[in-house]
Amino acid sequence: MEEIVVGEKFDFESAEKIAKSIAEKKGNSILLAYYDNETKEKFPNVDCCGERSWEVYAKSRGGNLRVVVGSFEFIFRVE
Repeated sequence: MEEIVVGEKFDFESAEKIAKSIAEKKGNSILLAYYDNETKEKFPNVDCCGERSWEVYAKSRGGNLRVVVGSFEFIFRVE
């Protein structure tokens, strides 16, 4: 999985906007999952498949791009 890291700290809405912009530059993209390393909030909010359940969920649906913006991790499928 390709990974892009933006080291600055942003609120969720700004971080999501930045991540989507980066993903869209790579091609048609869909956000599959995200995780907040500070609050431990995740989407989808599933507890299975190991410790990084949001990542397992995204990979099983074709996730191929991780964009880390500050404390937030977003996983996209880009075609």
